[in-house]
Amino acid sequence: DGVKPESIEVGRFKGLGEMNPEQLRETAMSPATRRVLPVRVSREEMAAAIAMFDMLMGKGEAGARREWMEAKGNTVEADI
Repeated sequence: DGVKPESIEVGRFKGLGEMNPEQLRETAMSPATRRVLPVRVSREEMAAAIAMFDMLMGKGEAGARREWMEAKGNTVEADI
């Protein structure tokens, strides 16, 4: 909506350690902008939730992550 595509910059960080201090403050450290919410998972869904978390965050899971992103990436609701 009135934003030129060439003015959009999408950054990628492997982890918080790769962010510069300003980006870290904006995204994770500032109480004014960070969001910390509880996550509740039922006992019935716990095993599936743990498996998903391990696949998304685990070392040695790059292939599974890529496959998942290629299959599901078009379903994201991006707020850009």
